[in-house]
Amino acid sequence: MKGHARHLMTDKVVSISPETTLAEIGRILLGEGFGGVPVVEEDLRVIGFVSQDDLLAALLRDAPDVSVARDVMNHPPIVVDEFTATDDVLALLREAGIHHLPVVRSGRLVGIITPHDVLRYYVEKVLPRPPERA
Repeated sequence: MKGHARHLMTDKVVSISPETTLAEIGRILLGEGFGGVPVVEEDLRVIGFVSQDDLLAALLRDAPDVSVARDVMNHPPIVVDEFTATDDVLALLREAGIHHLPVVRSGRLVGIITPHDVLRYYVEKVLPRPPERA
């Protein structure tokens, strides 16, 4: 397939700091309907990722009032440059077994690719269009 990560990504991405509490992360995930969020430094460099599975595991084993993103995030994060080829992005999602993929430009967060983004891409660009009705 032609294209790059930037053609798949959503550019309005919510991120959190390493010091965001588990309670705050939970509110973000539930409030926005997200499956996870990138963890970024002040300069928007992605340093980790917290998925809803990571959060749930932490809540079930730890005291949620003392843990922060830094304690539960996956790191180093898997990210792609905005010009990574679409086929390479899809292969990475499949091979790494991940559902959310932060997209960076010069190492800084500019977007995210989610299952919804991939499905939208397939429906709009890859799958055959339904026949026109008369």
